[in-house]
Amino acid sequence: MAKKNILIPLTKSESSKKILNQIGKFIPAEDSKLILYYVTKPPKGTGFAAPDYRSDYALESDGEPLGPKAHPVFPSQEEDSLQSDVEVALLSVTNKLKQQGYDVSTQVCFVDDVVGEIVRIVKRDKIDLVAMSTRARVGMLRFFFGDIAEKVMQRVDIPVLLIRPKG
Repeated sequence: MAKKNILIPLTKSESSKKILNQIGKFIPAEDSKLILYYVTKPPKGTGFAAPDYRSDYALESDGEPLGPKAHPVFPSQEEDSLQSDVEVALLSVTNKLKQQGYDVSTQVCFVDDVVGEIVRIVKRDKIDLVAMSTRARVGMLRFFFGDIAEKVMQRVDIPVLLIRPKG
């Protein structure tokens, strides 16, 4: 029997990661492939990195260090850095899920349209279930800010498992 593809969208929000602690209660390990899909806005490049003045470099006559000078930081460098940071941050959770018998992969995507990207991946990768946390905003907050989980639910034609964390 083929494994079910389970997409677990994550963002920088701590509440998005709350679903990870609930996976074992709802999704059996034997027949599931978990895709931890971290979605964030694309970096713009921070301009120039400042030289490290704390180093012991000799100084030029005008007081500038002879050592490293300011250098450009490109968006691709920020993407690489963020990709590594996400993988390291999710390593303990990924290892725990693998120990429980899950097939787990981690992907990082840089887009402005989070909902559109999740919908695109659902179609492209033939996802069987989306599992995610929701803040479940109500009233004026919901009107002005909406909810990513609700928007995803409206735009996909597969089951969506939502967890609303306490607190």
